[in-house]
Amino acid sequence: MTETLVVLLCVAVCAGVGVSPLASVISCDPQGPRGRAMRRAEQQFAAAVMLASTCGLVSLWLFGKSGQPWWPMLVMLGVCVPIVHPWLVVRHLLVPLGAARTAYRVARLAGHPWFRDPNGGAVLSGVLASLRRAPDAERSRWLRARLEQEHLGGAGLVALGLLAADAGDRGAARRILGGLDEIDPDLCPPLARAIALDWLVADAAGRGAWHELVERVADDPFPTPTTRFVSAAARRMIGEGVPRRTVAWCWLWAPRRLRTLGLMIAAMRRATIGAPVIEPSDLARLAANGAPEPILDALALHAEIAAQPATLPVTVAVVERLAAAWDVALGDFGMRGQIRDRAETFAVAATGELLVARLHRAVAHDLALLVAQCGKQADRLRRDTGILRRARDVHFDEVLERIVRESAALGRLRNPELGPAAAWTAWVAVREAYLTAAIPLDVQQRAILYSEVELQVRQCAAWLWNERHERGLAHAMCLFLLGEAERVRDVEAAAYYRHNVVVGL
Repeated sequence: MTETLVVLLCVAVCAGVGVSPLASVISCDPQGPRGRAMRRAEQQFAAAVMLASTCGLVSLWLFGKSGQPWWPMLVMLGVCVPIVHPWLVVRHLLVPLGAARTAYRVARLAGHPWFRDPNGGAVLSGVLASLRRAPDAERSRWLRARLEQEHLGGAGLVALGLLAADAGDRGAARRILGGLDEIDPDLCPPLARAIALDWLVADAAGRGAWHELVERVADDPFPTPTTRFVSAAARRMIGEGVPRRTVAWCWLWAPRRLRTLGLMIAAMRRATIGAPVIEPSDLARLAANGAPEPILDALALHAEIAAQPATLPVTVAVVERLAAAWDVALGDFGMRGQIRDRAETFAVAATGELLVARLHRAVAHDLALLVAQCGKQADRLRRDTGILRRARDVHFDEVLERIVRESAALGRLRNPELGPAAAWTAWVAVREAYLTAAIPLDVQQRAILYSEVELQVRQCAAWLWNERHERGLAHAMCLFLLGEAERVRDVEAAAYYRHNVVVGL
């Protein structure tokens, strides 16, 4: 009687779980990534219920018939776990062993956490296992070929970035993983985003780019323990008032403590920086070293900025101060006369005024690079007079040709032999170059630059949507082009991409 009641209770629980409502695909596009992910989740859930109920019923039947112990249930659970939740086996067994191909095949069974991108999750599992071993070009090609079998989602892009890093191209890996935020969340599993952020944080820490690291982690709502520790250490490295006990507690909570021990000690030794003696608003009005000649002031400030590490941010006040010094120096007629005299003394082929023009262009080029490093605050440096205006013009002439060349290369990738992975890699390179080039430009110059990029990117997005059926990648490109069209006030292009973005949701 007891065995009968237990069996009936087990059947009732399984039936109740099996008929419990899930989110309906009617509320979204049935052919979209969200609809496909929900159907995969329903199938996986139904398989889990069937296996659990079968395991429970058979075990109870054996127990009630012959009084056997519960070991049959444990055996059947051992068989069910890799089928229902293969990520447990991949993460805790195959990845530490470095079995890349086996990890791919087991993870290809889908399941949590790769519902949104099963093929990309399987390739990412293989890449994580491959990173535990020495680099192998043949294994990397095999994994990259698996990405071309199905649509490229967020997990596949993370795998693509890690493969680029494993091949030694860390710049491409940073661009691919850094552009993951443009992908629709329906296409990107949360675990893939966490893996990408952990790699970017580790890469920035390895380069000593502490300000970049803090800015990247600041917007992450769910940081991993490793990211939380590295972020706390980075904030202390740049002088923020993070208590030592906070750094120590984050280090104890994070895994791989022996590997991060050096960073923890370095952060604990770093002293907190006090309030600045000179405010940024007053910095632009200060002279360099009180030199007797304006050119010496400008050269001293230029050398001071050039000596700073590339990982440190450039403030607007510093650029304003340097630009003001060069405006005075280049407008000094005494300096121009000295250049003419020395050109005649040394019998230089170029005239004195030509040498001054070359100096003016070289200074403008350096200032344009500094303005680009100011980021969003560069809007305060868009003047219509002086060396900053010249810097913007020189920068525009130099980047326009490069952007056109890279955009044309993106157009050549639209052929059946190259898959979406190559097109996306080229696109993130074009996007990064465009954003860096457009920072110092005014609206008119940015509109010209946008018109050169937009045509090739539009055709690439249409190719990905219509021929390769990569709706997620095309949607990300259209979303970027929509934002830029609104920025440069291109009403027609904005309406076109706004329609495409709505259709792609």
